[in-house]
Amino acid sequence: MKTSLLCGLALFVTSVQAAPSGDYVERYDTLYNSLTIERVGSVVEMRARAHGGEALESAVDLSDPLKLVIAYSHTLFSGLFFQPTPARVLMIGLGGAGFHRLFTAAYPQALLQTVELDAKVFELCQSHLGFKPTAQTPVAVLDGRLFVKRNREKWDWLILDAFRGGFVPPHLKTEEFYRECAARLEDRGVFISNLHSGTELFYSDLKTIQAVFPQVVMFQTAGRGNVIVCAVKYRSPVVTDPARWPATATLARPLFAGRLDLDAVRQEHGALPLTSIRAARVLTDDFAPVEFLDAMKTNNTKNR
Repeated sequence: MKTSLLCGLALFVTSVQAAPSGDYVERYDTLYNSLTIERVGSVVEMRARAHGGEALESAVDLSDPLKLVIAYSHTLFSGLFFQPTPARVLMIGLGGAGFHRLFTAAYPQALLQTVELDAKVFELCQSHLGFKPTAQTPVAVLDGRLFVKRNREKWDWLILDAFRGGFVPPHLKTEEFYRECAARLEDRGVFISNLHSGTELFYSDLKTIQAVFPQVVMFQTAGRGNVIVCAVKYRSPVVTDPARWPATATLARPLFAGRLDLDAVRQEHGALPLTSIRAARVLTDDFAPVEFLDAMKTNNTKNR
């Protein structure tokens, strides 16, 4: 596999096997994941196999690559309510790059740097899901925490969407790591994390984020177990009141039409479960118990 370095730690894979034509199902086992890639018609899904089921991680419609197939990828754009001009975005977790296509098309001058631990995920994303990394969408094949520690650049958005076999690695869920992320945000930057309300550590997730970020806002993806949390490291201005957010009309891009409804995303805003959060325990590098990292909610999991 031939590689080259670009943009510091950005690693491109340049030799990729082509996917078969027509419908297919393929399975791959790597050091980090057990993956299923399935194509039905124009839609290709990437799923992670674990505990007898499969967690849907990403999907792309090859007939319209800008379409947001996975519900929570819409909700990731909630970051616009807090930082509406994302010129520099760091995303930890590539998956099938379902978010990347629309974001990059809508913000062609923005840098979207992705960090992906599993080189096979990056390879499959290119060969089977049609992702083509560019100088504006570089991918570093590296542990996300290591990238954050080594890379000293600042970001407008920092998105945490890293799953390994349906679980988030525990070292990416601790107070210490979130403080490292906060240090990499611009003063008015926003931290965006994909959580799952069906996990046993959901309330600890929220409490840990609150331990680092003074303002935290929660969005419940409609009909799914995904919760997208947006957090900022400043206390003023207040961003927890939706009445203070920019009007969705001012945030709209032409390519959002028919693909992303920001009014619907706004409606996903919900109150934090404060009573449950108070009873939870902050996750730290010394306390991030893997045994409690439950699988995704049933409606995100398929038995095959």
